[in-house]
Amino acid sequence: MLTYIIRRIFQMGITLFIVSVLSFLIVALSPGDPYASQLDPKKKPADLERQRDALGYDDPVATKYVKFYRAFFNDLAVVANPFKDTKGHEWRLTSHVSKEPVLPTMWSKMLITLPLVLVTTLVVWTLSFPIGIHTALRRNTPLDRAVTIFSYALIAFPGFWLSIMVVKFFTVTLGIPIIAPDTMGVEFEGPREFFDRTWHIAVPAFVAASGGVAVLTRYVKGQMLEVMGQDYVRTAKAKGVSSDGVHYKHALRNASLPFVTMLAGLLPSVFGGSVITEAIFAWPGLGRWVFEAVFTKDVYVVMTSMFIGSALTLLGILISDIMLSIADPRVRLS
Repeated sequence: MLTYIIRRIFQMGITLFIVSVLSFLIVALSPGDPYASQLDPKKKPADLERQRDALGYDDPVATKYVKFYRAFFNDLAVVANPFKDTKGHEWRLTSHVSKEPVLPTMWSKMLITLPLVLVTTLVVWTLSFPIGIHTALRRNTPLDRAVTIFSYALIAFPGFWLSIMVVKFFTVTLGIPIIAPDTMGVEFEGPREFFDRTWHIAVPAFVAASGGVAVLTRYVKGQMLEVMGQDYVRTAKAKGVSSDGVHYKHALRNASLPFVTMLAGLLPSVFGGSVITEAIFAWPGLGRWVFEAVFTKDVYVVMTSMFIGSALTLLGILISDIMLSIADPRVRLS
């Protein structure tokens, strides 16, 4: 196991290097001037050229690549050090638009996004498995048909449309504020502050989770039906194993194996957040911040988010492979 993990980490390092090069080339060679917002249009052309040279705009792509990642790892070491006093520290990577340091701002944005994403993920995985298993065990019943129709309806409704309808219903019809992480213009203290924040998280989280619950429920049901038709399930029933033992000890364990691989996407999703949910519900989170950086061609923000997202994706794949080998004795890490 340890040898496998070390080898995979080495492979991840090579993959991450290739991804960093390709993503940097895509961003660096894309049309547009990312430094235009930093240049003073009132200056003379010669002064603008000197300012452009100082920003490194005319440097070769390889030089830009080395400078960026040297600055990135330097700032990352500062952020990752809990004993480092960052007050007065001169950050090397700063946003071209807001002039804020990239990594500290990204960390603060992620802390805003994290509760929303965690609650959404918890709702999706907590509801999907019981509903999917229950409908698989009661196939072609009125409950199964109702869940199927409801699931297809949630899948068909666009996420942004459903979010807008929910916002309109609560804010316009009922007069209940659900925009932003907390009620704007009102200061709560103690339990009232806790319940206010919980309410503002719960509504967008359930809206964002609705589509995921519908899709994952269908997958769970399909996997359970497929496994319950296998020979070993019929053999267990013929030997007199109880229904609960057949369904939850034999069938469910094997039906859940494909979903272990889906855990690889949890880490980057926690990091990235949901652009649509954050935009409609006015959450100043990470997904919305990165999305806006793409349109303003804020290179340092885009490149940093791409690199960290890629690293978390590779780490999630490694964790899911290890968990799959533990859950399935047929899988051997080699």
